[in-house]
Amino acid sequence: MKFRMISAKDLKEYIGREDILLFDLREKNEYEKEHIKGAVWADWEMLDRDIEKFFHEKKTAVEWIILYCTHGSTSLLAARDLARMGYPVMSLNGGYLGWKARQT
Repeated sequence: MKFRMISAKDLKEYIGREDILLFDLREKNEYEKEHIKGAVWADWEMLDRDIEKFFHEKKTAVEWIILYCTHGSTSLLAARDLARMGYPVMSLNGGYLGWKARQT
């Protein structure tokens, strides 16, 4: 299975949807300082191991997992791993910094 890339512009369509799991893969202190609305923090090195936990905590079916990191490279690696496991996953092109630049 392959994963998709999503632009900061297109991400706006997904924010707040109940059928989305949005993960912030940056350092936890960066997430705590600021993050995209609705995102949950996850340790990217453990995400493939812990992903089912997040699915069980979600009350609705998940259509997409969306990942972002600072610039977009770490989320690409994590997206590749989750896609290989069969999950429907997207990676935010440009990461958090790209998204934040579009907000100003």
